Amino acid sequence: MGWETIYVASKSKLSYKANHLIIQSPTGLDEIAFRKINCIVVSTTDVVITCYLMAKLIEDDIKVILCDNDHNPCAELSGYYSNNNRNQNIEKQFSWPIPKKEQLWTNIVTNKIENQIHVLEQQKIDTTEIIEEFNNMKDNDRTNREAIIAMKYFPALFGSNFSRGNKEDNINKMLNYGYTILLSSMNQEIVAQGYLTQLGVHHHSNQNDFNLSSDLMEPFRQFVDQIVLEHKNDDFDQETKLEILAVLEKEILYNNKHYILKNAIEKHVQNCLKFLDIKKESVAKVEFEK
Repeated sequence: MGWETIYVASKSKLSYKANHLIIQSPTGLDEIAFRKINCIVVSTTDVVITCYLMAKLIEDDIKVILCDNDHNPCAELSGYYSNNNRNQNIEKQFSWPIPKKEQLWTNIVTNKIENQIHVLEQQKIDTTEIIEEFNNMKDNDRTNREAIIAMKYFPALFGSNFSRGNKEDNINKMLNYGYTILLSSMNQEIVAQGYLTQLGVHHHSNQNDFNLSSDLMEPFRQFVDQIVLEHKNDDFDQETKLEILAVLEKEILYNNKHYILKNAIEKHVQNCLKFLDIKKESVAKVEFEK
């Protein structure tokens, strides 16, 4: 799998030639080898994509994210048959033991809150109340500390008047954009491993096709939060989107080893699925570099 994220922001035609992505635009022609590409973000509706290219991208497990008229992600391209063990894995997925799912969710929420505390401490923000709430967390987060802490975390980070419910707020637009990029990367790896994104461990919404991805991505959200914090006073324009998109290339710690974030997602998904399949006894941590 490649490492580059290709961002297409202007009128162009995307096609295929000899295992290369061909981008034809009014300003010229670019050729990019498939082996270099991890993800393509088409941020404008003024783009033509050939069906043959789409079939080849699916075949090579290259993620394509499509944006709407407001240049926000609205869909992604996923293949049907990306893993030979898909039917067997889905059967296992429906049979995951409840104690394993609860244990995984406890680990995920714990990891997420630890990363939230790290982000706040980086900004020299008092974390006393959040740590008090964190210390009261129960197995499977039965008392919903995650939601309670989120209500304290976001205003502490972005200002007392900030609310995640305000969809027109620029900060929320940036956060949602970054979270969608993470979600898509999670989807890509879960499907590649032959599992359903719809069947979650904690998230169970009938209106969410990505419940499992929403579960597993939680400890990665804070890397987006950190970037958005750096751009909270900027316009939500193409330049800012590119900065947020670069989160996939950010170097982080996973299981005490250095990875770029996109590769850490791959390791994390595989680790969590093996844990649920009772092939691993523990779940590794997602952390900021120290």
